[in-house]
Amino acid sequence: MTLLNNNKPINYIIGSGVSEEGSVSDDIKLKQQYSKANQAEATQLEHDNNNNNSNNNNNNNNNNNNNNNNNNKNKKDNKVNSRKKDDKIQQQQQQSQEQQQSSFKPTSEKELYNTSKEDKAKDLKNRYTSTKRTTEIISVTLFSIFLAISVYRMLTLLFIKNIWIFLSSTVLAMFLADFFSGIVHWAADTWGSLDTPLVGNSFIRSFREHHVVPTQMTHHDVIETNGDNCMLTVPILAITALGDITMDSTYNMFLMSFLVNLCFWVSLTNQIHKWSHTYNVHPFVGFLQKSGIILSKRDHAIHHRNPFDKYYCITNGWLNPWLASINFWKRLENVVTLLTGVLPRTDDGAWCGIPSSQ
Repeated sequence: MTLLNNNKPINYIIGSGVSEEGSVSDDIKLKQQYSKANQAEATQLEHDNNNNNSNNNNNNNNNNNNNNNNNNKNKKDNKVNSRKKDDKIQQQQQQSQEQQQSSFKPTSEKELYNTSKEDKAKDLKNRYTSTKRTTEIISVTLFSIFLAISVYRMLTLLFIKNIWIFLSSTVLAMFLADFFSGIVHWAADTWGSLDTPLVGNSFIRSFREHHVVPTQMTHHDVIETNGDNCMLTVPILAITALGDITMDSTYNMFLMSFLVNLCFWVSLTNQIHKWSHTYNVHPFVGFLQKSGIILSKRDHAIHHRNPFDKYYCITNGWLNPWLASINFWKRLENVVTLLTGVLPRTDDGAWCGIPSSQ
């Protein structure tokens, strides 16, 4: 129903009792509430979106980190695999080279003359066996034990009043050790070959190697350098260390001191020989060389002139000038050739590339 009141319409909503003005006010409130609700919802949505974006960023960062870790791991794995592959290739190449080296074994003097110095050196080096190494270790060990016991027994009986026994026996032992070194050196250089039974591949080999590459021995360790010489002295030192030797007389004391000193200088011979080829030696060793107590570099250089037929003594070299003056070694060679018909230094000459006519 519409009534006119002062020409102004007033609407009544049947059943509600709410006027038009009240309806407008409520609408405004509702709109404001809706607006606030929408703003709150929008704010919440924005907040949720921000959280989602942050989570996504974190997930992306985690994924990137995982990818980086995987890449680093793959790189490491690739490096390890590449290294293993390179090591395997290097090992195969080394085995191939060792097989090639071990396959070279000259069988005649003519083949030796036509073989390069490098191939000769490799062949001689490869002939150093584990069996010989074990023998040398045992020899050096026994030598050290027996020498220590012998020196202890000797020094307990040597006093100031009989020091002359020690000094005189030492000098005599040094002369005899020098002569022994010359005999062994001359025999190994002049006669036999690597095929000689017992001593060829184990003993003569080192002398052939030394003439092919004289400085190779400077790379040998203590065992390889001194093993053979120590082995020669072990039987005598076993007697002086463990034998029932009484020191109740001057003769026995002299004999004991002489044998121990002789073994000591014989065992040092190849070490002294090695020092004569070493460019930089300890100052004390240099002093011993210059003073003539042990073999000097200058004197030993005479031996290494072709055809290696003089100055064989290598402990201290004291006997070299005298033996050379009487042509001792040449006379000895002539006797052996007369008795056996074998010419001297044929095998050594082939290894060194020296014609046999020399």
